[in-house]
Amino acid sequence: MTITTLIADAVGLRKYRRPVALENANSFPDVSAAPLDSRRLIRDRRYCCVLSGQDDLPFDEVSLGCAWKALEHEMALVPGGTVFLHSDTAVATPYGLELVPNELQPVGVESLYIDRHCVTNADYARFVEAGGYSNPMHWPVEVLPNVLQFTDRSGHPGPAGWLNGKPATDRLNHPVVGISWYEANAYANWVGKRLPRSEEWQRAGTWPKGQAANGAEVRYPWGNAFDPGKANIWTSNRGGTVAVDQFSSGATPNGVRQLVGNVWEWVDAQYALHADEGIEVQLDGTIAETRGGAFDSYFHSQATCQFRTGQPMLFRGANVGFRCCISACELPQADDQANPNERVSEL
Repeated sequence: MTITTLIADAVGLRKYRRPVALENANSFPDVSAAPLDSRRLIRDRRYCCVLSGQDDLPFDEVSLGCAWKALEHEMALVPGGTVFLHSDTAVATPYGLELVPNELQPVGVESLYIDRHCVTNADYARFVEAGGYSNPMHWPVEVLPNVLQFTDRSGHPGPAGWLNGKPATDRLNHPVVGISWYEANAYANWVGKRLPRSEEWQRAGTWPKGQAANGAEVRYPWGNAFDPGKANIWTSNRGGTVAVDQFSSGATPNGVRQLVGNVWEWVDAQYALHADEGIEVQLDGTIAETRGGAFDSYFHSQATCQFRTGQPMLFRGANVGFRCCISACELPQADDQANPNERVSEL
C-alpha cells in the first residue's frame, strides 16, 4: 500500500487541509480576528466546541477558520486503519501465576484527531478557574460525592499535587498529574473532546511507521528499538516529569509527542485481565486502562505502543496524565482545499 492510498483511504471524502508547520508548534496561532466570545473559547483550548457547534450555537466563518487553525496546531490527524490489541493472560506454572502476553483479534479504528501532547498544568488550570469542579454537567451522577474529595494539598478543587488551586509556576508546561480518570473525562468534556479509546491511542503511535519486517506493528513511535534519548522513562535518569515539548525526537512523524514515557495516559477503556480456565482473577474495583509508561517505568518493555495496564478509576497518581481526541467525522468539512498531492508529500 502506498502512502497516497493510505491517506486517501483514511480520510475518505473529507477535504484535505494544509498541515501545521511543526517548527511553529510552540506558539499558539493568532486568533485575534475572531469575535470576543469565540476567541475566548479558542484560547481556552475549547476550539472543538466552536467547530462542533456547542449547544447548537452558530459561529461565524471567521470563528470557524480560527478554530480550525487552533485545532491543526494542537492536534494531529490519525488515519483510520486496524490495530492488534495485546493482552496478558494469567496462567498457572510450577512457580505460581505468571502473565503471558498474547495478541487479540484486529480492531478497526476510524480517523480521528488526537492531541499532539498531554494536557498540561496550564491547560488544566483554565478548567479549574472556570469552575469545572462545581459544574455537575461534567461529572457522572454516581461520582458526584467523590468530586468533593478531588482536592489539592490545600483542600482546593484541583489535582492532588497543586497548592491553593494552582500548579507550580515552574511546571505549567508539564503534563497535569494527580488527576483521576473521572477528572480527565471532565476536562475532555469541557473542551469538547473525549479520551481516546485503547485502539485509537495505539493507532496514533503505530500508523506512521507501518509494520516491521515480520508484519507486526512497531513497538515505539520511532521504530522497534528502544532509545532512552527518545522517551522519559527510568533509564533516561530524569526522575520526574518533563515539559511536554521535550524528547521531541521520539515524536511520531505527524508531531504527536511523548506517547511513550513521561506519564502513563488514561484511555477510555476498562482494563481486563484474562485467565486460563480454572483461574479466577479478582481486581480491586473497576480498573481503567493506562498506556505508554512513565518517568518511573523501569522496564522499557512496558513503555511500548502495545503494553496495556490499568489503575483504579479514582487513582490520582503523580505518574498518570492524559491527552484528548475527537473523531474526524464529528468535525465539519474544511473550507479550503489544499492540494492533496502537496499534503501527502509533506506527510
